[in-house]
Amino acid sequence: MDDIYIDLRTQNRWIQEAFDFEDAVSIGDLLGKIENLLDDLKEVKQQFEEFKSDVADNYKYIPLAEQVDISDRDFI
Repeated sequence: MDDIYIDLRTQNRWIQEAFDFEDAVSIGDLLGKIENLLDDLKEVKQQFEEFKSDVADNYKYIPLAEQVDISDRDFI
């Protein structure tokens, strides 16, 4: 598969940038890049799940009145 190349000059800038603006990329390199991106995505998803869990475990709703230190007794 490494002997088949894709002309990157006809692709959009994002694709060209991903391959450091090379003129062509082999199918093997392309598959390797996809694999790396999928690994990165998996890691980001894991970090997001950990963040959601952290928020669920540690978040406490604070009413607006408590945030600005207002109580009903202040108006009596």
